[in-house]
Amino acid sequence: MTDTEPCASLTTGTLSPGLRVNYSYGMVLGLDEFLQEQLYRQEKDYRHRRLLHGYGTSYGLQLTTAPTTDGTQDFTIGVSPGAGIDQWGREFIVPDTQCVRLGSWLVAQEQAFPGIVRAHSNGSGDTIVYVVASYASCLDNLVPVPGQSCGTGEQAQVASRIRDSWTVELRWDPPPMPRWNCDRRLGRLLKSVGFVDQPDESLPGEDALLTAVRALVDNAEDGLGEFDDFGLPPVAYEVARWRASALWDEIFAVWVSEVRPRLEPDLISPPQTWDPSILLGGVQFSTGVWPPFDPANPRVDHAEIFDPGRPSVLNTQLIQELPPPERVDLEPIELVTLVPSVVGGVFTIDAWFHLSAPVALTAPVQIVTESGATAAFTAVRKPAAGDPPGQASVWTLTPPNGVKFTAGQQLSARFESDAVLVGFGSATLRQWRDGLGARFLNTTATGGAVMAYTTALAPATTLTLAGESAAGAAAALAPATHAEFVTITDTGATDRQLSFELWFHPEPRGARGGLVVRTPQVRAYDETTGDPLTVTGLSQDPAYGNAWTVTTEVPGSESPLPAYVRFVFPAEGFVLIGPESGESGLADLIDSGGVQFTGWDQGGAGIVTFHRVAAPNGAAAGPAPAARRTTHTKPAAKTTTGRSQKR
Repeated sequence: MTDTEPCASLTTGTLSPGLRVNYSYGMVLGLDEFLQEQLYRQEKDYRHRRLLHGYGTSYGLQLTTAPTTDGTQDFTIGVSPGAGIDQWGREFIVPDTQCVRLGSWLVAQEQAFPGIVRAHSNGSGDTIVYVVASYASCLDNLVPVPGQSCGTGEQAQVASRIRDSWTVELRWDPPPMPRWNCDRRLGRLLKSVGFVDQPDESLPGEDALLTAVRALVDNAEDGLGEFDDFGLPPVAYEVARWRASALWDEIFAVWVSEVRPRLEPDLISPPQTWDPSILLGGVQFSTGVWPPFDPANPRVDHAEIFDPGRPSVLNTQLIQELPPPERVDLEPIELVTLVPSVVGGVFTIDAWFHLSAPVALTAPVQIVTESGATAAFTAVRKPAAGDPPGQASVWTLTPPNGVKFTAGQQLSARFESDAVLVGFGSATLRQWRDGLGARFLNTTATGGAVMAYTTALAPATTLTLAGESAAGAAAALAPATHAEFVTITDTGATDRQLSFELWFHPEPRGARGGLVVRTPQVRAYDETTGDPLTVTGLSQDPAYGNAWTVTTEVPGSESPLPAYVRFVFPAEGFVLIGPESGESGLADLIDSGGVQFTGWDQGGAGIVTFHRVAAPNGAAAGPAPAARRTTHTKPAAKTTTGRSQKR
């Protein structure tokens, strides 16, 4: 191996890489002019490579290991001739094969730092060293300098040349290469993007993708991480095909303007303290577990090459011949076929799943008629030979006792992605789909559930529930039109706050499923000005779970009462719970089609209601609302976040 002198610096005095000599007739040329000319051209070349090409091996520099042939238990590490570009953008050439005896290098290390070999062992005797290379230069070709009397021969000579050279050395740790790691991570990230005609909104989209690009700079030191697999990664982000070109422009704009400037080393002026070396590879070897490495009798049992992430620089002629990146989007597949039947007067549906593995259904399946009536069908598996316990490719869905359907009714079944487990690993349907990059027909816009459809086979009877008349059952299962979601009652007022009781009605036909509001979301606004009111003290009644108390600040006015308050109940984060249904969101309740609440703002994804707080008896009412209205703001529902763009 070769150790050379550090690069000769030309950045002293008045020299600058941004200056070039302006030659003119009669101009006296001195040392600075020639040095400035060299510096300008040299730094321009370095900067060009840093900005447009990167760093790494461009030719040769292959690592090899071989046991020594002199009878010692040692290995030789070799580096073939080749060329590369270091992290400062400097090209270097290794003209001849270089080699070093690993045992001899370990002896020198152990003598300089006793115990260092054992400190880098993993406990079993296996140790790793890294081979790195970079550009170097040295002074050469001494010539006499005339006109120096009374000097020695050495003093009267000066190096007339600067020779381009190189360094190749062994190290215990690889050089940091965040730019190379980040380039690769961006490439893997973009490979995980799927462009489709109709995106599945349950997958992250454009905003999440841009956020992930910006986040690359934060883990540039971590290597490839989850993108280490060079094969086709699962679809992690899905966006509309018509947005592909514009989105790619946005990604590259973020990359060049926000991410690259934050990576190290700086591309315009890399700091002299940054290690310019590039990694050629690693060598894993063993010196035995015991006794400790003995410099007087070095022993290397084996040594082999491994590649922990060696950077490469491809030539542009090869790049222009590479095929353009292409992702083949799989055609959407049908998850399940519904086969209706009537056996012994009982209407059932066989759900036949078309996956490569059997499935388990962990919850009842909601069946909805064309008129909006809903019933929870129980699922019983029909196992085949070889199906594991609890799983099957065919499940029989049976309606609740007493429920009958009119022949010819159109039925839809909703299979929740987290309630369908696939294969021996019991991955959820969502995980199985994302892992294979698969797409299903009839996927819902929210929640990632999959819909399937069939037609009822039954005697000509009306849909009924046990113990109820046909008319009563139809009324019970028909969607409730313009049902009141909440009743608001004043419970007190002071000069600083207003108190209310919120009585929620998640089941406006009366309690049937025991649905209770678990985590309400409440916002309040002064309707006369549009200003938000601070909401505090939200608490649940200990005796009745759908009754909650809340306080708001008094609207800022000289005569605050009567107060005109607009309440908004955002669907995002509004959680309900039932003994059979478990946790569900307000939006899921509305999406099910079982109820339509008055005040539902689909664009804002929330329910809006209005309440007037009367002035105390005998107190003078404040100015009329029209006189007090001073500013106009966007409706409160438009301030909600999360679901508005999906609904």
